[in-house]
Amino acid sequence: MRYVVLLLVAAGGAYCWLRYRGPGRTSSARRPRPGGRPIEGAGASADAHARELRTPLVRLATAAGITTRAEARARNFATGAEGERYVAQLLEPLTREGWVFLADCALPHGEAQVDLLGFGPRGLVVNVDPKKWDRRFRLSVRGNRLLHGTKDVSGRMRGLAYETRTVAALLSVPVVPVAAMVGPMLRGTILRFRGIRLVPAEDVPELLRALDRTHLTTIPSGRLADTAQRLLPPKITKR
Repeated sequence: MRYVVLLLVAAGGAYCWLRYRGPGRTSSARRPRPGGRPIEGAGASADAHARELRTPLVRLATAAGITTRAEARARNFATGAEGERYVAQLLEPLTREGWVFLADCALPHGEAQVDLLGFGPRGLVVNVDPKKWDRRFRLSVRGNRLLHGTKDVSGRMRGLAYETRTVAALLSVPVVPVAAMVGPMLRGTILRFRGIRLVPAEDVPELLRALDRTHLTTIPSGRLADTAQRLLPPKITKR
């Protein structure tokens, strides 16, 4: 009997390693790896949008088991906020290496914002857009289309492309767009779609390190971060 118990414990340990630490697992928001200075403000605007949508009437309908469009949108925003906070936690160790991150930056026009804007020690500027999508369906690129399972989700990258162009124009430097995918990609994989790198969230820190190592310094990262903070202040949200 004792040997049976030991075998069950060993099998459980092996499963947990493969599920959470082993090769080929998908990125998950369950196990962040904090360290370094906290990146403040990640997910703030998405959380605020969710609160605004959940009016007393919407909450009453939800409690009664009635699904409303407002509640569905609120859940999408809440999921997005969770993904943003998770990716921000993954990036915190980079702050010990000289990286600076600004979260929830408002663009000069419209309602768009940059979720996480990073500045590497050698002057690299990167726009990291966390996306928490259903992990049951894998991402793939076929021709000029981005697919999530069989669904064409190419349009979901337009915002990241627009934000990146806007920030590059404001700072007068190249900006690298990175979609940090929580869920639908296997660790160790990378996709390229219309100039955007799509990477499992937990692989993003090492990707940023590699990109910054090969970056040719033009303007000090501190000066760029100061300029960005002035031109792209934290998005003001209603409470």
